[in-house]
Amino acid sequence: MRILYVAFKGNGNSSNRIVSNLIGDKLFLTNSYAGLKKDIDSINDTYDLVYMFGLDKTLKGDIRIDSVAEKDDVRLCSDIDLDTIIKNLDKNGISAKIGYVPTKYLCNEAFWYMLKKYNHHVVFFHVPSIRYIDEAFIESLKRTLQHGEL
Repeated sequence: MRILYVAFKGNGNSSNRIVSNLIGDKLFLTNSYAGLKKDIDSINDTYDLVYMFGLDKTLKGDIRIDSVAEKDDVRLCSDIDLDTIIKNLDKNGISAKIGYVPTKYLCNEAFWYMLKKYNHHVVFFHVPSIRYIDEAFIESLKRTLQHGEL
């Protein structure tokens, strides 16, 4: 199975830090609406699954997995079994919940374009800022993602 890991650019961005620690194909998105669309449009490879990561400063140690993105009144939903992902994250010590309301920020925009491009085979993880994650959190997430536990 071919997987693409996606985060936003910036060394101070926790999504960047997490994806930088993963093994496999990676994409780091520009932190602008036009830039991220261009970045996503430039992907030429085929992937079976895309794991996206974005920062949510309101989170303090847990993860929110978004289930839906909306742009121009068009809603797109992930077709991945998010409940199973939640259970597997929990087994590895990471608390997670599903978000059912699209955000209004760059993350939503990126998620929407990726859902469209990869036929809904996308999972979007909102993660806490760097001050609320540590190496154990990153290793647990890495173990869950890269050892077939999702």
